[in-house]
Amino acid sequence: MGTRIGMAIGLLALFIGWALYRLLVKRDLKKHKGTIAVGGMFIGVWALLAYWLWA
Repeated sequence: MGTRIGMAIGLLALFIGWALYRLLVKRDLKKHKGTIAVGGMFIGVWALLAYWLWA
């Protein structure tokens, strides 16, 4: 169970790091709107399911 939570936190950190890199270093985040939308939706669904299952 702890490994799954660690994986989820690690993937979230990677996604946020990627978005910050694209925003601050490459300055081309607007070109990746689709990726941001899909990633945000995935994170939202995962959070909703986690809340529903563990509440």
